[in-house]
Amino acid sequence: MVATVGGHRPPPLPTRGREAPIDILISGAGIAGLTTAHWLRRYGFIPTIVERAPSLVTGGYKIDVRGTALDVLRRTGVHEAVVASSTKMQGALLVDREGNVINRMTGDEFGHRVGGDLEIVRGTLCDIPRTRTTDVEVIFGDVIASITQSDDGVEITFRDGVTRTFDLVVGADGLHSNVRRQVFGDESQYLRDLGM
Repeated sequence: MVATVGGHRPPPLPTRGREAPIDILISGAGIAGLTTAHWLRRYGFIPTIVERAPSLVTGGYKIDVRGTALDVLRRTGVHEAVVASSTKMQGALLVDREGNVINRMTGDEFGHRVGGDLEIVRGTLCDIPRTRTTDVEVIFGDVIASITQSDDGVEITFRDGVTRTFDLVVGADGLHSNVRRQVFGDESQYLRDLGM
């Protein structure tokens, strides 16, 4: 399934001295993939996102955004939207099976707060950049089946059998990345258990 604006693909952008626009495939429509698509589009590239899930994955736990990531939110123009959607966590209550409070902890007692950090639910943080990438083609319910480098770029065959050529492929597809596996081999060759 391809999600486009008004049923049409986004118009081509200026070629910046090339014969054709620079097409970039991003594997993964999570926070990293959507943010990458936003910035690539902003700088004149033509990003396309492929996402394994049939629609935007909005589940997940809360995330703390701090440090350099806060600056990225500001430069991306979404800081105020993230602040408005923040969980505004004040603390936590530990309860027993009957719901009786057995302990209380303030947010400061968790020991993670650093300056102006924000806490937001992962799905909400995905929704915010998605609203800023509505002119980016997103292919839901598909994955990259094969990646082949050629003189013309990177030939991608999707699981549904469609083949397309891109100038660059970005793997933003998570911890057990399909893109990394296809390009560098099985992760067992590189995985280092930290015992955690």
